[in-house]
Amino acid sequence: MAKRRILKRSITNICTALFAEGVAASLNNKHPENADALLTSIIKMESDFLCRVSHVEPGMKPKAYFNDLISKFNAQVIEIADQINNN
Repeated sequence: MAKRRILKRSITNICTALFAEGVAASLNNKHPENADALLTSIIKMESDFLCRVSHVEPGMKPKAYFNDLISKFNAQVIEIADQINNN
């Protein structure tokens, strides 16, 4: 399906941009363990959402599933961006 491919590419692009911002922020950070944890969470988030795109939850309509998936992804991206900005 072409739409899933586009969604996966978007997730990868956003996570790559977040990772780059996290690396840039970690260069100025005095606590490298916090930066390492943040970068690890970005990688885990990307892996989790890419897997969830491939396997629709049984018993749930695909449109509702993908809308929920996108909203949860956006919420996590905002949370991680706030963590990057606060460090």
